[in-house]
Amino acid sequence: MGGKKNRKLAIICIDMQKEYFEKERPLRVPDGSQVLANVSRLINTGRDKGVLVIHVRHISKNPFDSTFRAGTPSIEFIEGAFPREGEHVVTKSRPGAFYGTGLHEILCKNGINTVAICGLLSFMCCDTTAREAHARGYNVLFVKDATAAININNIPAETIHNVTCAVQGWLFSRVLTTDELIDFLSRAHI
Repeated sequence: MGGKKNRKLAIICIDMQKEYFEKERPLRVPDGSQVLANVSRLINTGRDKGVLVIHVRHISKNPFDSTFRAGTPSIEFIEGAFPREGEHVVTKSRPGAFYGTGLHEILCKNGINTVAICGLLSFMCCDTTAREAHARGYNVLFVKDATAAININNIPAETIHNVTCAVQGWLFSRVLTTDELIDFLSRAHI
């Protein structure tokens, strides 16, 4: 992790919303409770170290969507990943957190050059946001056990997640665990 002096890091916590955690919802994440535990540990450690924590939420602009529909309880943040007063909340309507939002401006204003991506879903919004960050010149950390996937057709969530992390690590980001990032935050002077 080392090497660069004065590295300015932000944790981008993506779509930790009830949509992924409620049993009756179509996008319920099988490993959601483990992801929530790791995201909570990560953002709380970041807060303790003075790291910028940014929360991203998805709200659909299509009133006929069955998921992430505006005005429904499923778009609310899940307990354990609530934004604190003063933390930025970015609202998106597409998979990437940079597209059509002020995320890049928030990062620039705060002198951020490294982003740690956590949240849901690994292969969709987290992957897209990591690629967008990479394209904009940010150093990207993809926190493997603080994100997860769902089954798609006959492909298991674990396979989809592992392939996403492999591709991320091959070109777009450094893939690490929650413990590895927390260890870095505990030792770093950010």
